[in-house]
Amino acid sequence: MTLSPRTSRWRSTADLPAPLAALAPWAVAAGLVAYTLYATVDWDLPWSGGPSFGPVWIVATTLAIAGWSATGRRPRALAAVAIGTVTAMLLTDVAYLASGRELRDLDIYLRAGDQFAAGAPVYLDHVLMERPDEPPGYPFLYPPVTLPLFAGLGALPDAVARTGWVAGSVGAAVAALRLFGLPWRWVAVLLAWPPVFQGIQVGNVAVLVALLFAAAPRWPAGLVLAPIFKIYSGLAAAWLVREGRWRALAAGIAIVAGACLATLPLTGPGRWAEWWRGLDLFRASQPFLPASLYGFGLLYFVPGWAAIAAAGAVFAAAVHTAGRSGLARLGLATAVASPSLYSHGLIMGLPALLELRAIALWGALAITAVSPGLGWWLAIGLTVVAWFVPTLRRDPAAAGEGAEWHPLPTGIGPWGRLVPGSSQAVRRGPLSSVPAPSSDVGSRARDPSRSPRNSSWTSVDREKPARP
Repeated sequence: MTLSPRTSRWRSTADLPAPLAALAPWAVAAGLVAYTLYATVDWDLPWSGGPSFGPVWIVATTLAIAGWSATGRRPRALAAVAIGTVTAMLLTDVAYLASGRELRDLDIYLRAGDQFAAGAPVYLDHVLMERPDEPPGYPFLYPPVTLPLFAGLGALPDAVARTGWVAGSVGAAVAALRLFGLPWRWVAVLLAWPPVFQGIQVGNVAVLVALLFAAAPRWPAGLVLAPIFKIYSGLAAAWLVREGRWRALAAGIAIVAGACLATLPLTGPGRWAEWWRGLDLFRASQPFLPASLYGFGLLYFVPGWAAIAAAGAVFAAAVHTAGRSGLARLGLATAVASPSLYSHGLIMGLPALLELRAIALWGALAITAVSPGLGWWLAIGLTVVAWFVPTLRRDPAAAGEGAEWHPLPTGIGPWGRLVPGSSQAVRRGPLSSVPAPSSDVGSRARDPSRSPRNSSWTSVDREKPARP
């Protein structure tokens, strides 16, 4: 492994002294066990009064590792972390299924559609001082251009609307994960990741927004459409400016403007004023119901000025990066900038996580395998730190340490991009099924990394290999 004095002294644990290289992964594993037990100390399965999460998780993980070892494979630290993480994901999903939150957010959308169809007020008209008794009582925050869509959905038989929404959400999640570059077997694993699973379970539109984000290299105008549902997701559209995708930017703006004009006769300008007032009242309500209305967004933990500063710094660092790495980082920036953040808001951050080296990736997935809270910011922070610490980042062209446990095939970056310098993706690993690679259309033709003279460049950040 080449050393680079301009980046980091050690590029991987293989460059550490032998004792440290052997102990480091197990130290990470021990830390993640401690975190999982602490984060779930008051959890019962599948509901209150059942067995505690921690002991069930330890037993299930031990049995899974024993089964893995029985196949003749040596139980390494990375394998143990990955198996324990997937086990935690599945148990968390069971707990959420038992919580009775099925399609909670879809109920909010359908209620708003019914109110719109009846000519009744849709948006918040007072400051919330108490938590609504029923989930549909939570405020509807999407702009009026979406109301005819939800009114049409609400006009369908309830079973048809719900079944269709769930099927569409599952399809969107699978399509998004595939577009991110994941092989089919890893798609099955990541469907159990709480941000994806809970997004489908509650029926949140964030899953569909993630599909627009995932399709950006193929249909970049979709980045401009996503803010129709999630305003903060519009930060990712800065990638179009960064990459000089002016036609796509103009097309997206034209589509959004056309949709607003087409629905204006149905909504009227009064709905837009009502929506704007509702957003202001929602902001005023958040301090009274912080756990419900902030989620685990930064504003729940730090003052407003600090949250703005952090979001601005992450956005600036992300938009400074070219190509699909920049797009991946902007996806994570949308989560940091969100004024109210819930687990499904992290789906757009998955490509940024996939740029981590295997042990760091599974550390981030382990943290986010259990209920969201302050701890999830450790995973977000780790991913942002990796932008400046190459040791934490994955070298897509390198097969070797941890490669068999990374969801992306060797030689493939996020969005299935074939990394320059690797002749082809290598089929490998316990859960690999390599998708067809695509060219990096997110970079301009004038980018020097596209030149045959620079075909040895292998990093997603397009850094030349250090000289020996």
